[in-house]
Amino acid sequence: RGASGSGKTSLTQLLLKFWAPDSGQITIGDTNLNDLSGDTVRALCAVVSQQVHLFNTTLAANLYLAKPDATEEELLNACRAAAILDDILALPDGFETEVGEAAARLSGGQIRRIGIARALLKDAPIVILDEPTEGLDAATEREVTHALERLLSGRTALIITHRPHLLTLADQIILMDAGHVTGTRLNTDAINI
Repeated sequence: RGASGSGKTSLTQLLLKFWAPDSGQITIGDTNLNDLSGDTVRALCAVVSQQVHLFNTTLAANLYLAKPDATEEELLNACRAAAILDDILALPDGFETEVGEAAARLSGGQIRRIGIARALLKDAPIVILDEPTEGLDAATEREVTHALERLLSGRTALIITHRPHLLTLADQIILMDAGHVTGTRLNTDAINI
C-alpha cells in the first residue's frame, strides 16, 4: 500500500522480469529470480490488473489465452468461481459472444471478473493483483473481491492497492513510498481464505 508513484507497480514489473533490479535481489523461495528465464517466471504468475486486456474476439478465446488446453469443465469452473458464468450464459451467444473493440460490450466489473476467471484458469501458484478494483462502484467491488478470495485460496499473492476493502485479503501489509518500504505490519483484519 502506498501513494501513487511510490513504486508499487514498478515492483510488479521487477517480479515479472520485465525490468531488472538496479541492486539487491529478488527470490522465489530459495531461487534467485536471475536464475530463471522471464518465461519461466511469468508461467508461475497470474496477473489481474486494473486494465484487463481483452482482444476483439470471443469470450472463450479471451479466456483460453490463460490455458489453451483447458477443458470445458475447467473453463466453466473458473468462470463460476469468478462470479461471471451467469453473466456469460445470459448473453445471446454465451461464450461465443464477441467482446468488441476495447471490450465495449462488457461492463467494467464483467471485464475484471473475466480477468479473474482467466487467472483461475491459469492456476498459477503466484497471483499479482495490481489495483484490480480501482474505479469500480461499491457493489461491483464487493463482487470482484469475493471472486478474488476464491482466486487467492492456497496461493501466494501480491496485492497492490489503495482500496482498504482489498486489504482484508492480505495477511501482511507493506507500505511503500518513493520506491522504498516504509513499514510492515501483520493484518489483524485479514479474512481467512
